[in-house]
Amino acid sequence: MRLQVSTRLAQQQVLAPQLILSMDILQLGISDLEARIQKEFTENPALEMVDPTETKENSTTESADKETSRLMEIVDRWEKPMTGERRQVLSTDATDAKHEALMNTADRPESLESFLLRQLLLLDLDPQQRRSCELVCGNLDERGWFIDDCEDLALCSGVQIEMVQEALDTVRQLDPPGVAAHDLADCLLLQLGSDVETIEYRIISECMPELMGNALPKIAEKLSISLGDVQEACDLIRQLDPAPGSSFIDTSLHGIVPEITIDEVGDRYVARLSSDRLPDLRISPTCSAILKEPEVKKEIAEYIRSRVEGARWLIQAIAQRRRTLIDIAQAIVDRQQDFLRDGPSHIQPLTMQEIADATGVHISTVSRSSNGKYMQTANGVIELRRLFTGGVSREDGGVESRESICEAIRDIVETEDNSYPFSDAQLTKRLTTMGVKIARRTVTKYRERAGIPQAKLRKRYRV
Repeated sequence: MRLQVSTRLAQQQVLAPQLILSMDILQLGISDLEARIQKEFTENPALEMVDPTETKENSTTESADKETSRLMEIVDRWEKPMTGERRQVLSTDATDAKHEALMNTADRPESLESFLLRQLLLLDLDPQQRRSCELVCGNLDERGWFIDDCEDLALCSGVQIEMVQEALDTVRQLDPPGVAAHDLADCLLLQLGSDVETIEYRIISECMPELMGNALPKIAEKLSISLGDVQEACDLIRQLDPAPGSSFIDTSLHGIVPEITIDEVGDRYVARLSSDRLPDLRISPTCSAILKEPEVKKEIAEYIRSRVEGARWLIQAIAQRRRTLIDIAQAIVDRQQDFLRDGPSHIQPLTMQEIADATGVHISTVSRSSNGKYMQTANGVIELRRLFTGGVSREDGGVESRESICEAIRDIVETEDNSYPFSDAQLTKRLTTMGVKIARRTVTKYRERAGIPQAKLRKRYRV
């Protein structure tokens, strides 16, 4: 084997850390960005939140000594990480901004498991029964259904299978009705109660496939019941909750928060950033002052300098995000004036490349800026990405956007006779008369996109 040294000239793209951070910050939604800032705030002593009520004099005099003391404690802990001594970094009076920010967090809503466990406290159960019930409560999915098998749960937990089955029966009697069901039919039956002679109970227990397919005449024939009674029973069944545990899901982190507000100025619409939920950030003056000290240790200076640099990158990335988001939002608004004025049926065909060309950014930047970002309009809250839509050619040479076609299908369905709902072929003919020539399979795709069931599921039966 022979060793050989050679040289090669090649081009390689390397993303700077600042650019990577900017891209990460840009693609975050407002809630995720708030969490990211909170994380950086608790980890980086060089990052500060500006108190809008704080005067410049107060910020430079009253808190300087406290900030310096806190930073030196952090540095001291950093210099001696292996001593095992637990140090109190925050001031004893716990009044600094970071402590207040950590304390100012919303409580999480009660989970389904906690709600069930509270009800178990009201029951007269021995310790073994209570433990078995707790095992069952811990094996419910987000719908509130029992996702395990009694035999498997007994085997894994070391509890007798009879105790698990008894515990399951106990939990199934708790609120919300339908909890700890095995499947959809079981969940609905639990909510109906124990009267097995009702029409609703018979339909669910004997005709579930027909019910799912809205085949009411088959149900009436199978159960020897009038079609009117079947329709009335099915209307009641549709009021039941197929996922009783879903109301306990914590949606606080998934709420829609519009970052852009659309204002009408004269005869056009203008985008602006909504009242910003993000705090104003700055680099700690104390950290900057320590770096200017001639006698500061080299190791301490390097540590603080790295923290200051990280804080500066984050502040710059957030500022860049604001500028990019408003530029792209305004470019979209300029091309969707008809939608803002007349509603969803007037959304114009628009591509991300058009916005990229108008704003002078890469198409990937447009994608990151529009995904998960929402704007408040007179027609409701809408995601920026939804305003990018392809089109279908009209007979008059114009172009109809996908969203406007979905809206047209909704309008047609709303006016149909629900005893004889329009099939996809009939919807296609109606759109053609409106000047939109489109294939039936495309109509099916747009109908599903609009969340409209097929004709047989929209049908109501009359007697």
